[in-house]
Amino acid sequence: MMQIIFPTQDLPLLFRTPFVKPSAAFSIMFSLLQVLSLILAIATTSLASPGLLIRGSPTAIMNEARGLTNAERFQRGLPPLAPRALYNPTRVRRDSLPSSSPTIVAKIAVSYKDTGAAVGYMRGASVNTESFATIFSFRNPSSASDLVELNDYSSGQHYVFAAYTDGYYVGPGSDDSLMLSTSPLSAPAGSPQEPDYTKGPTQYSESTVWSIDPSTGVVEAYWVNQDGSRDQVYFLASTTQIGVSTSTSLAFTGDVAAYKAQYSSSSRTYNEVTLTVTFS
Repeated sequence: MMQIIFPTQDLPLLFRTPFVKPSAAFSIMFSLLQVLSLILAIATTSLASPGLLIRGSPTAIMNEARGLTNAERFQRGLPPLAPRALYNPTRVRRDSLPSSSPTIVAKIAVSYKDTGAAVGYMRGASVNTESFATIFSFRNPSSASDLVELNDYSSGQHYVFAAYTDGYYVGPGSDDSLMLSTSPLSAPAGSPQEPDYTKGPTQYSESTVWSIDPSTGVVEAYWVNQDGSRDQVYFLASTTQIGVSTSTSLAFTGDVAAYKAQYSSSSRTYNEVTLTVTFS
């Protein structure tokens, strides 16, 4: 049994503390250390668990959470970030061309013709996001009937319509389509196909085929057949679904119904689209 000895001095009541033998003092100190260790463990667990802390106002907490990665959000017990949409589903705005500029530099937006909803931006013959869009340049047309060449701003080459055969017909009743290619070949408006020997195999191309409405920026195109007839070229978004992967490219034909009937499948769909010059 622990023996407690009280001092014999006549001290004030406040200072009358029992004197404990060394062995008993060691036991009490050990017990106190155990209690302190338990308190420290609880405090450490609380600090290591962000969910138990309330730091700042709810607004500050929400702002902090917005900047977290998915991995960091999972660690904090938060749901994952909402997926980002590849394309903006809003309608494409149509702007008039600046009348004072002899040369226009811009991107070309792609939108569904029936709804006006945005699909993306032209990247050559494919459709991509705005950050990967091709930068085009062209002479500022005087009217929608003034055909121009559409150029790649970086390389200076022309975007031409091409086929591997001469005398290629594109128009009503034909399910054939044209390739969109870049070439140094330049021919005036109204010219039929010309051989492009810079390509292998040789392509037969037309370059001055683009109509751009100065008041709206809407782009159209026309193909001159071997007999001199001129037919409008229509633009289709070709969407291919393979598993969970989806890709979209452009197709160019003279008969939308004939082309869709020939080439549509369970994994590939075609929708007519509008091309519009944009300065965004």
